[in-house]
Amino acid sequence: MLILFLSVSCSISSVEDFVVGDNFIKDQTGVVMIDTLTIQSSSIKYDSIVSNSSGSFLVGSNYNYFSGYKSSNSFLTMKFDDEIEDTEFVFDSLRLVLNYNTYYAGDTTVTQTLSVYQLQEQMELTDTYLYTTSNFKCDPTPLATINLKPKPNSHKEVSIKLPSKLGNRLAQMIKSKNDTITTQDLFLKFFNGLAIKCEPNVKGAIVGFRTSDSGTTDETSTTKSTIETKPEIRLYYHKDPNPNDVHDLYYKFSFVTDGIYFNQISGDSSNSLLDGISETNNERSSKLTNKNTLLQSGIQVFTKIKIPYIDNLLKIGKNSALVGATLRLYPIKGTYSSTTLLPDTMYVYSADHRNKLINQITLPGSSTNYAYAYLTIQKDVEETVFYEIDVSGFIESELQQELETNLSLMIGYGSSAAKKTAEHVILGGANSGKYSPELNVYYYHN
Repeated sequence: MLILFLSVSCSISSVEDFVVGDNFIKDQTGVVMIDTLTIQSSSIKYDSIVSNSSGSFLVGSNYNYFSGYKSSNSFLTMKFDDEIEDTEFVFDSLRLVLNYNTYYAGDTTVTQTLSVYQLQEQMELTDTYLYTTSNFKCDPTPLATINLKPKPNSHKEVSIKLPSKLGNRLAQMIKSKNDTITTQDLFLKFFNGLAIKCEPNVKGAIVGFRTSDSGTTDETSTTKSTIETKPEIRLYYHKDPNPNDVHDLYYKFSFVTDGIYFNQISGDSSNSLLDGISETNNERSSKLTNKNTLLQSGIQVFTKIKIPYIDNLLKIGKNSALVGATLRLYPIKGTYSSTTLLPDTMYVYSADHRNKLINQITLPGSSTNYAYAYLTIQKDVEETVFYEIDVSGFIESELQQELETNLSLMIGYGSSAAKKTAEHVILGGANSGKYSPELNVYYYHN
């Protein structure tokens, strides 16, 4: 027996704000809204994402009650990036200098322990990619360890003192103008690179560091300082003799911007709502997660929306036509400190019954104009915050299929944001009261 899981609302006031596209109809008087299609929701965790050339170094550890801990380490290569002018000098110190890019996710009031390791092997791409799960061998003993309370908006350098033994060795190579210093390929074999690692499972913040320079070099300055630089190893020295008492001179080894670098991001979901979720069992129904779902970057988690009885729309009648459809998803108030921290846009994909992403959904009548989840803030008596998606094209495509496709909608961070951020949004799932997803389908009856 066929059960029609929908009802029809014919109130004209409920559809007055819905703009009908020119490719559909001119007259809105026959438009009705169907707003009670059954929705099922869940959270889907993916094993890893492409992470190389992310555009941001992410270092640190943060926490949320839904998915647990996330920890991010950065791997990078360096090159000698200077002209050897002074060879008569005295080595002073060797320092790794990092500059914030203002990004952070988590609690920046928590002090974290960061360690710098030298790589024991050269990094290589796997099929032109590196992933958040990639790894390369490091020396067991760190070059340096610091305690850091991050200040991502301070525009202050993070300076980490490296061993004098390494500094003296590099100083001697500079003085002799050794080919290993001046030839990039030789230097990479000598110095494979660095890994900047955090202490895992800390309820702190994951912060971003620059991968490119900001500002310009002051050519009149004797210290060659830059406003904000990509990662640099600075070999500080002073001249001998030094009649003008000039200090803070340095030779620099810079991050190789066109080389191999990536963020390694791991998680611990123990005692969280996603405890036990795995690569082979990567779906968790919102019925088991307090009727909520998760969007997450870094360790990528999508919100899945399934409309199991979508084909029942075909039973409405022969003289009816789909005008459009919108889906609203509501972030849970209290799980974000400010709406300014919510992403403006999320990506929306179709996925098969194995939760494999197929493609981005498109707007009706187009194969290139994609539909996105746009953050909307309505301020009336009470502020209402939601993501709205035009799912007209998806529903239209599903209804046109001769065979049942069993496709779902997947909402999450796009690949670019997913590999250079480590944040999350908690949404209301099916049957979560005022935060429940709202699917409104508009039909025209002749």
